[in-house]
Amino acid sequence: MSALRITRSSPSGSCGTWVRMAVASVLSVGLMGCGTPPPPGPEPSPHAVGLYDPAWMPHRHELPPPQLDRLNFDERTRTLSLYPLPGNGRWMVQMPGEREGRLVLPQHRLPEADPAEVLVYYVQPGRRPSVPVTIKQIQESGSVHVSFVAQPR
Repeated sequence: MSALRITRSSPSGSCGTWVRMAVASVLSVGLMGCGTPPPPGPEPSPHAVGLYDPAWMPHRHELPPPQLDRLNFDERTRTLSLYPLPGNGRWMVQMPGEREGRLVLPQHRLPEADPAEVLVYYVQPGRRPSVPVTIKQIQESGSVHVSFVAQPR
């Protein structure tokens, strides 16, 4: 029988080999990539984007219009009820003959005016205003709420 000879590799040699292998695998992944890009998804709804966009998102031409089903106009008291906006969003009302809208609170009483000429929209800092809607559109949306609490039985 012959004796087997066992040799040990030096510790510095194995470390250098591992480093070279790691660099080679990182370079190959970097040059070839990790796969194909994902296929494009469906187009997002124009009403679902804009209002909640993160600050790093590029500016859009205009924000989407307010959600008509969440707005209410009481003709009897001429009170406009608006829903809360995220972040620093603010509601604006533009009366007929005015060049720009004015900031309003979520409960705003409107003076007498043609409902088709009063514009309601919102603004977000650093962006263009939303697409406006009219009081007439709000009335026609059917989101009228009538409270029966104060009526006699």
